[in-house]
Amino acid sequence: MLTIEQIRRIAQQSGARDISKVETDIILTFLLQLFHEKGITAHIAFKGGTMLRKMIFGPRGRYSTDLDFTRRTEITDEGIMELMLDALSQPYHGLSFRFDRDKDWYFTDRSLAANPVCVHAGNDKGVKIKLEVSLREKPVLPVRTLPQLAQDYFKLLPFKPADIPSLVYEEVVSEKVRAASQRSKIRDLHDLSEAAGRDCNRDLLRSLAVIKLWESDQANLDYPKFVAQVENGKDYDLNDLTNLLRKDQRPNLQDMIRRAKDGFRFLDQVTDLERKITQDGGRRCKDEVEQLKADAVKHAG
Repeated sequence: MLTIEQIRRIAQQSGARDISKVETDIILTFLLQLFHEKGITAHIAFKGGTMLRKMIFGPRGRYSTDLDFTRRTEITDEGIMELMLDALSQPYHGLSFRFDRDKDWYFTDRSLAANPVCVHAGNDKGVKIKLEVSLREKPVLPVRTLPQLAQDYFKLLPFKPADIPSLVYEEVVSEKVRAASQRSKIRDLHDLSEAAGRDCNRDLLRSLAVIKLWESDQANLDYPKFVAQVENGKDYDLNDLTNLLRKDQRPNLQDMIRRAKDGFRFLDQVTDLERKITQDGGRRCKDEVEQLKADAVKHAG
């Protein structure tokens, strides 16, 4: 693990507001490498806000404190948990891991979640990291192995950061659309506002959002409701987001809301097949969803 002095220097050079966020980002890089070396990434696909920062957005992306994955093979729930427990059972390049197997590792009805504390010589108290592996559905599109965007501290690492199997960009963002349709969190809003200005296959992203929301059993894709959720700022904590960004980034809530609304207006341009699925409150359109998945794979190339 890097020294505290090295972490301070990296934080200063990068313009980070909070050294602890830089420390956490470095720890997440170590964990990704560990999971790669232990063969865990052969069974899971990287996704979420940390994936967007490390693989897509780079320094503009917000710092994060978690690693999110989706299971992509036939490995059992218990099998993936045992692999991760084994990986964290001994120190790794100066990092050690504290956790109570009974309290800090648990299954929900849709995922495996864990909260290990990562300790190193410069931080005896440690940093709590959230790990989550979604077990509810496999990726719709074939997973792609992506390089991590180079960061200044990579030259100080005791390894070359590995390429990591990840969800396709449109699928990652479609899950952000699903999240933003069901809750109002400023981190989702930031990620969507950043994604709104990037090139993507819009038809593919919309189809994936239709699928993801239908499979959630909680809601269907509905652009007006998506907009209402995005505009529902009572739960937004701008200070929380600001602390996750560089000093030269000053987020404006109304600008982010506008970008998310305007940038995802194409969600309202559903096809006949997509419309049938979005109107399926009884979850009877299983064949139609499978057809939309097949079409998405074909259109993704």
